[in-house]
Amino acid sequence: MHKRLRVLLASTAALVSVPAFAWLAAELAAYYEMFSTGMNSRAELGEDLGFGILLFMVVPPVTLFGSLFVWWFVWSRTGRTKTTVTNGDANA
Repeated sequence: MHKRLRVLLASTAALVSVPAFAWLAAELAAYYEMFSTGMNSRAELGEDLGFGILLFMVVPPVTLFGSLFVWWFVWSRTGRTKTTVTNGDANA
């Protein structure tokens, strides 16, 4: 596969995955904060300063590392395929 196409595919996949990772990280942070403080609803999280700090410190790095992982995964999967021998001998 051509290198330009690999870059395009990997970059598109990484950009598309950014909202998914941001949403997932925010949901995990909300559940963590609700369980650690004993809150019963999300409405109570609005008064919690620690939740805002947690969102600010956790969601951007998780989103960045998640999208970089997706970029690397797509890049490695779209690499050159192994050549096969025409006589069927895999050891040649």
